[in-house]
Amino acid sequence: IQINQNSNRAATLVGQLLAFSRKQTLRPEILDMRDTLSDLTHLLNRLVGGKVSLILSHDPVLKSIRADKRQLEQVLMNLVVNARDAMKDGGEIRIETESRTVPAGEYVTLWVVDQGTGISADKLQKVFEPFFTTKRTGEGTGLGLSTAYGIVKQSGGFIFVDSKLDEGTCFTLLF
Repeated sequence: IQINQNSNRAATLVGQLLAFSRKQTLRPEILDMRDTLSDLTHLLNRLVGGKVSLILSHDPVLKSIRADKRQLEQVLMNLVVNARDAMKDGGEIRIETESRTVPAGEYVTLWVVDQGTGISADKLQKVFEPFFTTKRTGEGTGLGLSTAYGIVKQSGGFIFVDSKLDEGTCFTLLF
């Protein structure tokens, strides 16, 4: 049993490293971000627990995106779990979507915003690096955000982070 558990952990680790290095096999499909979030809402609400509330706000004319649904769900779960962990005393996580046109083209923008402890400026530039974590030993592997970064990049998207200490963090994803 222990060998099986360790091999599963190793397989998960390899998958996360492949996601970061953008070398995993994705199965992209045309997705409606509203439907994807709707399907995931029940699980996300269970992940955030009782002290944290999850608020979703969608652009009514959101364009479809091309992405691997399972991997996109993994990105969203990683971001929501990190947001929850940053708010030990509770708070609100907002997930917002919007279609926007920028000089490079038309994008679907997704924000994950929390009211947590925030990330200091010196650590902010490292958050997408593998094995970098602001959590205490045993609380995180430091692979969640690097995995999210790899999945978004491999999907042809962009991911940015903005944070202020004691005010919260906002992750912006463009597809």
